[in-house]
Amino acid sequence: MKFWLPLVCLAAVAVASVTPLVPHPADRPNAEGDAGTMSPPLPSTDAHPGVVPSLAAALNIMESPSPGTEGDVGMMSPPLPGTSAHPEVVPSLAATLNIMESPSLGTEGDTGTISPPLPGTDAHPEVVPSLAAALNVTESPSLGTEVATGPASTHPSLTEPEGPPEDAGTPTSGTTATPMPVTTEGPTSAPGTTAPLCPGDEEPAEACGAPTGAQTAAVAEALSTFALRFYQRMAEAAEPDSNLLFSPINVALGLSHLLLGARGETRERLAAVLAYPPELPCVHRSLRQLTKSPGLLSASQIFHHKELHLTARFLNESRRFYEARPRVLSGNESLDLLHINKWVREATQGRLPRLLDELPPDPRLVLLSAVYFQGKWKTPFQAKDTMPQPFRRPGRPPVLIPTMMSKKYPVASFSEPSLRAQVGRLQLSQGLSLVVVLPQGAPGALGELERALSPAAFLALLHKAAAVPPRATVLALPRFRLDLSQDVVAVIHEMDYGLFLDAELCGLARGQAVAVDTAQHRAVLALDEAGVEAAGAMATSLARTAHVLEALRPFLFVLWDDARGFPLFMGRLSDPQP
Repeated sequence: MKFWLPLVCLAAVAVASVTPLVPHPADRPNAEGDAGTMSPPLPSTDAHPGVVPSLAAALNIMESPSPGTEGDVGMMSPPLPGTSAHPEVVPSLAATLNIMESPSLGTEGDTGTISPPLPGTDAHPEVVPSLAAALNVTESPSLGTEVATGPASTHPSLTEPEGPPEDAGTPTSGTTATPMPVTTEGPTSAPGTTAPLCPGDEEPAEACGAPTGAQTAAVAEALSTFALRFYQRMAEAAEPDSNLLFSPINVALGLSHLLLGARGETRERLAAVLAYPPELPCVHRSLRQLTKSPGLLSASQIFHHKELHLTARFLNESRRFYEARPRVLSGNESLDLLHINKWVREATQGRLPRLLDELPPDPRLVLLSAVYFQGKWKTPFQAKDTMPQPFRRPGRPPVLIPTMMSKKYPVASFSEPSLRAQVGRLQLSQGLSLVVVLPQGAPGALGELERALSPAAFLALLHKAAAVPPRATVLALPRFRLDLSQDVVAVIHEMDYGLFLDAELCGLARGQAVAVDTAQHRAVLALDEAGVEAAGAMATSLARTAHVLEALRPFLFVLWDDARGFPLFMGRLSDPQP
């Protein structure tokens, strides 16, 4: 990393080392006493005895000397009031204007100045013009010699003329987030080019007030559609006998966060993947409201390359809508993994000690999400009734697994002939339920059920399960704990191929094309006998019944929010072995 320090002493040394340019003899009637020579100091000046600075050197230009004039006429006047001239350098016009002087003429790597371009200049965003260019000073034609300026600098610009200034990590007021380390390097553009405007920058930020009930209901319905589509792509890519688990609300949270920086076609396609209606304004507050489900520890975060400077607008909206502050990767994989896994532990209150074991080479943008749920039944199971039962698996022999048993457990159950499935809803605490969809027939029938479900049929099934009252049921349900990770990018490519391959994410960061390297999601769901009510509460409230629900073969399940109507988790249990 290079830091350009505006030190006057360095500039003086550079001036002393410049090889004098030899003007054409015809243009120099009087060569003696020319500015920049070793003539004695002028009266009232306290110049360094070895270097007599001139106006030409101060302005980084070569002046044509006046015929018959000895010395530099530009240095005869004393310092103007308010200037703070270095005692060894007579103040120049540049110092009077409080503009940083160019280190030297013809010095390699000369950037001219690190101050912003003056009005009216057409400075390249990556190379700030020198004082001579900024003041539009014309070189004297009488010299007949071009002034050497050195190669153009590739030092990154400190300003962005095309839009709002970039935020390299400085927090704004109104947030308690931990400040992100400030980086001084940014992406560089090719010489002679400027970064194009990002579509949508001229539009005001989304005005999101408190979400209405209709907006929240629309986002909840979109989550159900997204959940089924995402699950079906997971199931297609997975082995038939594998377990599946993900949190639709958590994955949608991370992708909707990314939606803040998406533009053009990428924004439209990503919103379509998330099943957000085009006419639905500002989904972010409604989505955040839905994540505040009891018992759910959910977090999503963006980690980015240290040279990827996120825009101020994206940073502000991240804090505003998601209470998140994207974090910078150091480039050291071991250190970055340490920080990422520490974030996961803190976000899940220690339930998930680790998320990643490795990172892709030189990652630019990493999306991470983690969610943990420890469910408690509204009516607990009796631990003494849990016993081994055979669980049938397709293509393999049955396996004995611990099974929670009850002869009179409250279950809202019904049969769905169109899907050839039995549906049961078991109430959890705080308005949540576990909906089990058990295919009828051979153990391999689950795959047919997964393919037959449409978003409309899936949503209708879940709403029906929420409306059916519970009845006393003979129940056998495996005790299980699932802990699974998923590459979200791979699934999204199955839903909309190429969405992240050439994504328009200029609203997130400028410069080089921003690519999503990885999006890792980890979900943990644990269900055992524990409940929140007394063990004997249901014994006096249920009548005799012959309803039976035995989930002893592969089944699909949804952890459902009864009050707001959306899925927190979705998955399948094909092999409940611990």
